[in-house]
Amino acid sequence: MNDNSDLQSQEGAAGTETVQAQKTEEAREPAVKAKPDKNAEAEAEEPAFKKSVAREYFESAVVTLIMAVFGMTFIVQAVKVPTGSMKDTIWIQDHLLVNKFIFGPTAGSGLPIFPSREIKRGDIVVFKYPQNPDINYVKRVIGMPGEIVEYDSAQNRVYIDGKELPEHRIYVENPLKSDDPAPLTHVRDEGTPQGAEWTVYYYLDAEISVAATFQREYSDYGVGRPYKVPEKGDPIPDDMMNDPHRRRIYDSDNDGLYDSDQYFCMGDNRDNSQDSREWGTVPRGNIVGRAMLVYWSLDRTGEPEGGSNVLIDFFTKSRWSRTGKFIK
Repeated sequence: MNDNSDLQSQEGAAGTETVQAQKTEEAREPAVKAKPDKNAEAEAEEPAFKKSVAREYFESAVVTLIMAVFGMTFIVQAVKVPTGSMKDTIWIQDHLLVNKFIFGPTAGSGLPIFPSREIKRGDIVVFKYPQNPDINYVKRVIGMPGEIVEYDSAQNRVYIDGKELPEHRIYVENPLKSDDPAPLTHVRDEGTPQGAEWTVYYYLDAEISVAATFQREYSDYGVGRPYKVPEKGDPIPDDMMNDPHRRRIYDSDNDGLYDSDQYFCMGDNRDNSQDSREWGTVPRGNIVGRAMLVYWSLDRTGEPEGGSNVLIDFFTKSRWSRTGKFIK
């Protein structure tokens, strides 16, 4: 009996140890994760505040406006050419994009944030007309600060520091109107001399042109005599000293010296251009940028004044051949 009792006790103890071992193994096994509730997750991820469609459109419009203002202020500007002073390089009603950062910042306007270079001869620049800064002009830079410029109106030659400036000259018919939007009619081409980088145009019979005669006889700067293009710090001439309007343009601090470097600019349509020959030089601070390309051009040849519809003209009178044309 005792032996049987001991045997039963041992078996009971063994069974107890086995149960305890199984429980221990179960405790060590990781608990099976419950499947995630997708609906609960979606509810948790959903923001507490949801923007309305109107607000999203408004915020997009504000961002677009800010970027447009930044671009128009620092990067590019769109201008329309209303006159023929740069024909046939630039046509009347050409719409241009102007690179505003290429020449870097003007004095006091901060550090440049875009690649830039100095203004050079031959650049076609858009600038604020010195006599009326509300008007933009577009001309080609001919004379640099400190250079001596002379224009021989009889021979149609430009001299820089006593040396002839190489230009490709083409003679054209006198237009019936100075603001005729049609291209110039070429009559005689002198050919391209060595070193010429641009083309200029002269009337074949300039002596019978009112515009050409006025330009030649009433131009005070560099026509028929040498003219030194002022540099910053040069003394202003006596006639400017006694002219309050001109002095405000070139000597705003009234110290008797030019405030900035000056540039001598001329139109490519030489006998039909009011430029530095007539009203003087362009201050560095007036230069907006370099004319880059034509993004749109409109042909209004033969159209009466005021008789136009922009939407219809876009489809019927656009000069598509000039769209995307680089200015040089």
